[in-house]
Amino acid sequence: MNKIKSLKWGVAIAAHQTEGAYDKDKKGLSIWDTFTQKPYKIKDRSNAKIATDFYHRFEEDIDLAVDIGLQIFRFSVSWSRIFPDGTGIVNPKGIEFYNKVINYCLKVGIEPWITTYHWDLPQKLQDKGGWTNRDSISWYAAYITVLRNHFADRVQHWVLINEGIVCIGGGYFLGVHAPGKRGIRNFISSTHHLLLAQAEGFKVLKKKEGLQVGTAISCTKIEPYRNTTADHKAAIRIDTLMNRLFIEPHLGLGYPDNDFPTLKRISKYYKKGDIEALKTDFDFLGIQTYAREVVKAAWYIPYLGAIQVKPEKRNVKTSVMGWETYPEGVQYFLERFAKYNPKKTLWLSECGMALSKNEDEQKRIEYYQKVIEGMKTVLDKNINLKGILLWTLVDNFEWAEGYIPKFGIISLDRKTMQRKMKTSALWLKKYLSNIKL
Repeated sequence: MNKIKSLKWGVAIAAHQTEGAYDKDKKGLSIWDTFTQKPYKIKDRSNAKIATDFYHRFEEDIDLAVDIGLQIFRFSVSWSRIFPDGTGIVNPKGIEFYNKVINYCLKVGIEPWITTYHWDLPQKLQDKGGWTNRDSISWYAAYITVLRNHFADRVQHWVLINEGIVCIGGGYFLGVHAPGKRGIRNFISSTHHLLLAQAEGFKVLKKKEGLQVGTAISCTKIEPYRNTTADHKAAIRIDTLMNRLFIEPHLGLGYPDNDFPTLKRISKYYKKGDIEALKTDFDFLGIQTYAREVVKAAWYIPYLGAIQVKPEKRNVKTSVMGWETYPEGVQYFLERFAKYNPKKTLWLSECGMALSKNEDEQKRIEYYQKVIEGMKTVLDKNINLKGILLWTLVDNFEWAEGYIPKFGIISLDRKTMQRKMKTSALWLKKYLSNIKL
């Protein structure tokens, strides 16, 4: 049997990027609702108050996914829609909305997956320190308990934290994402607490038999600019930060502080039993990869000691995001993560290509063709890859980049909210119908 036929295909979306209805039906504000109100934080000065209006149009979007031939619909839950104050009283309207999404998925024959946290912490919790506050572990566990009690009877696959390095690195170190905090102390403390919260969330969900519970790791290929000892060491440091920090503590390997000594500062936030508590035998690992970065040593950059060599300086084409789009990373990271545990189930839980508004859709098709070739290669090596989830369905609010990047295979007219399949969606529909033959 052609192994590629065994893969499941799906799509991933996120609450803040799509739902809109930011204050409807008693939803509380999230850190991104607050962040987008600040001047000059979002490239096109936009916000996600309406976004793609998934809150009112979820049936239409799910129908489009089914029409294309996708089998999995991964969506995230807005924590502040469930708990407007972050903790305390549950909002029944929030439960009702996600019940409708789940039930409609099941009605039309597509499998619902839940991401519990895709960066939109309730603002009321950020007011108490957010992830820098150790209480965030218990806040998250209480939230996950409610999700399990209401949705786990119908949702089998759960992704806990989406791309920890991006939400903590961007939000608590560089300040370019919500909540806009900076500094090594914020980064170190929030990293430790987020990982402990994820481990606790896993335990909460696994109290329900039969659930498949995993995490989604952001992976970026890091290479040295020059063949020098200094640049190689710089690449190791950045690779450790980007590709190891948010998974190795869960694998029982501890924090990778030998290759990134700044991480030794995390010990300041240890409590007895923390390192053991971090160990988590996820049912699957979600690999999410988009780009390659090339770095060189830079002694003057605090903590990192490295700086990125921008793609344009390397005569490499970039996407509208300014990234070097790198489909070869799919094969590289699936093989790399399989080495941790060859028996572990892997999913390519996000991948995609950003285009500008009028860019040629053929580029996205060629990107996915290369991704497919990478998946074929790893399947031939008997790596335990189960499927791929595309980022994303409909062009949406792309965080600090606003609506400029177009990751969707379906276009959105933001004035009329009309959806239209792009050439890449039509190509995918044909491809999926052919591999099922």
